[in-house]
Amino acid sequence: MKIRPAQLEDISNIVDVHIEGFDGFFLTLLGRGFLSELYKAFAFRDNGVLRVLYDEDNIIGYAAGTVKPVEFYHCLRKDKAFSFFLKAIPSLIRNPYIVIKKLWYALFYKGEKPSSMSNAALLSSIAILPNSSGKSLGKKLLMDFEKSVKSLGCNSLYLTTDKFGNDRAIAFYERTGYEIESEFIQADGRKMLRLFKML
Repeated sequence: MKIRPAQLEDISNIVDVHIEGFDGFFLTLLGRGFLSELYKAFAFRDNGVLRVLYDEDNIIGYAAGTVKPVEFYHCLRKDKAFSFFLKAIPSLIRNPYIVIKKLWYALFYKGEKPSSMSNAALLSSIAILPNSSGKSLGKKLLMDFEKSVKSLGCNSLYLTTDKFGNDRAIAFYERTGYEIESEFIQADGRKMLRLFKML
C-alpha cells in the first residue's frame, strides 16, 4: 500500500470510497456530483489537502482536509456555491426537504475551527473501503495526513465527529493520540465532538 496526493482521475474512486464509508451521512445525501466538486476542491484549491491510499491502480482510502479552514471554506462558497447547488439538484428532486436543510447548513459551514487553535489544520474526511478495515490502513493514512499538514506549517490538527453512535471512530482517534477538545451542537442539531492533536 502506498500514499500519494490525489490526481484528477482519482476523484470518481474517492467518491466511491466516500459513499461506501458514509452511507446515509450528511454529504452523501447531496449526491455524487456534489461530492466530486468537493473532493476536487480539496485536491486542487489553495490550502486543500487530499491524499489517497492505493494498491496498484485501486484507491483503497483517502484523507481530505485543509490547512486554513476558514479561508478555504470562505473561498469555496464564494467561487463555487452555484456549482454545488447545480450538482445537488438530482438529490434535491429526490429528497427536497432533507437536501435543502443540508445545503443551507453547508452554505454557512466554516470548518468549526476553535478560536484557541491559531495554526491548526482540519481533517474534514477520512475513509477506508469497508472490506479493507482492520489492517491498520486508517492509522497509516492518518499519520501521512498529519505529516503532510505539518510540512505545510501547521502545528496541530483537529476534526469533528458525531458524539453518539460513533464509539468506534472516537476510540480510533483516541488511540492515535487525539483528545476531546470540546462538544457542540451543529446548526442541523447534531451533537458533535471536536478532537485535536498537537503535531
